Amino acid sequence: MMIANSLVAATDSVSDLLARTGAGVIPDDNTEMERLQAHLMVCVYAKDASGVRSIFSKSDTDKLIASLGAPRYFPVHTAAVADSGAVLNALVDILPAELLDTRDENGLTPLMCAARHGHVAAIHTLLAGKASADATDQSGYSALMWAAMSGFVDAVKVLLGYEVYADDGVHPLGIDRQDKNGDTALMLAIRAGHYDVVEALVARRANINVANAAGERALSVAVSLGRRRAIRLLCEQRDIDLNAVDRAGLTVMMRAADYADRTYDSSILNLLIGQNARTDLKDRDGCSALLRAAKGKSDIAIEHLIAGGADIHATDSKGCTAVALAAKHNNLYGLRFLLKQRGVRIDARDDSGRTPLFHAVEAEHYDIVNELILHGADSRLSYTVIDGTVLTLAQHRGDRRMVKLLLGNGAGNDVKDTAALAG
Repeated sequence: MMIANSLVAATDSVSDLLARTGAGVIPDDNTEMERLQAHLMVCVYAKDASGVRSIFSKSDTDKLIASLGAPRYFPVHTAAVADSGAVLNALVDILPAELLDTRDENGLTPLMCAARHGHVAAIHTLLAGKASADATDQSGYSALMWAAMSGFVDAVKVLLGYEVYADDGVHPLGIDRQDKNGDTALMLAIRAGHYDVVEALVARRANINVANAAGERALSVAVSLGRRRAIRLLCEQRDIDLNAVDRAGLTVMMRAADYADRTYDSSILNLLIGQNARTDLKDRDGCSALLRAAKGKSDIAIEHLIAGGADIHATDSKGCTAVALAAKHNNLYGLRFLLKQRGVRIDARDDSGRTPLFHAVEAEHYDIVNELILHGADSRLSYTVIDGTVLTLAQHRGDRRMVKLLLGNGAGNDVKDTAALAG
């Protein structure tokens, strides 16, 4: 859109200038160069290659070329976007290589414009004319990145064909260039959902373990966005790091658990479990993938993680088990599944002495309280933090509904005036 808008603006400017110069205005040297640039643009828009060559042959060529170093119009960009082969060839033949890297008002070179629009012939022409494949725009995007995130796989392949290689002769140096956020062309293609581009970049040995500014790698980006085909392809690579940790302390297994909980789709989680990605690693809060899933809204990630060998007795940095976290965060479906597991410790205390039932009462999760008591949670346990039981806690909080619920499920009458409070 920005290129199209700039071309419309350029067309209007050309018309204005031609009208002025044709109306008897006596141009100075600068205006003369603008007039020649305007005529040049007319030929470019008309795809008149012979007209382009004629302008340079009949004018002060050196001055005209020099004026294009700080142009009002952008003939090479226009020809590249229009994919006007003959005109672009004429301009590349005439202009010095450095002018092929002139930037438009958006900071793009003609090669970036051609890549963004997937114009393979224009890319060939510009690169043959020594346009720089390494140049980047204000966001740090190279022509390869523009082609990758725009989904033009043929353009990507052409650009890779012009890459400079490392000493090993195998790795293209520009393929892993990073933008200002640290994303590579591979990450950008994954974000945009262009699998054929991802496939092409992986085939050309793109580094799949490069980390961006957030510590994300190609696989973690793919998992977060649910790009299944890309995930499978990346997991097939021998050098993939399945257990890398990003700056937020997250692994791909944790991201897959989050994705499963969010979408109720366990396919990615199962894929990673099948690849033996670790389930025991913990985030900054001391939560493994299972503990993160316990804080979610469903049972799907919990079910598949336990089937994959996740430790049901693992605790977070505060000593909370998965049962306690499910109770605390009101994950009723997750809690029900956890309570069915053999050996689950329903009354396990965390570092502060709180049990899952205490957390549920404190958070006023009535269905959770009922579920815990039905599965045998002890409502008569005493807690030093309140010098009493969960019934004491409910009374102190003035929670009449909770008091009724606890009394109705057999909690002891261990506080004063509970009958009045329940009534």
